[in-house]
Amino acid sequence: MRGVLMVYGMSFLAGLVLAALGFTPQSEPGVYPLLALLVGAIAVAVALHVTATTRLSSLIAMGVGIWLLSVTSVLVGAQSLAGWFGSSLSIAATMLLGRLLLGVTLDDSPAQSSYATLVRSMTPTRRKV
Repeated sequence: MRGVLMVYGMSFLAGLVLAALGFTPQSEPGVYPLLALLVGAIAVAVALHVTATTRLSSLIAMGVGIWLLSVTSVLVGAQSLAGWFGSSLSIAATMLLGRLLLGVTLDDSPAQSSYATLVRSMTPTRRKV
């Protein structure tokens, strides 16, 4: 649940910043969806990093949670019910892209850089600090 709230909150704040800068779906119909996807993916990557999990089940649960939380846009009249159902594809793409920002695999451990394997393979020194 923490990850869902983090992603939703960061995306909401980024939307406000984009609107303040003059980027709206009406003024920039070609650029705005890409910016929204990028901002959402970064928010997903941050949430996955903070929650220290990259499991597929966690990613799916976070995506479903975001999708269900976004029903508030239907309740306030900002989106139609059909549009909300259609948003599942963009939420899935955002979740996948956000996960790919952390690395390619969907294993249980958080994504690590290629240097982590090298460091673990090095023999420890006997120096006492």
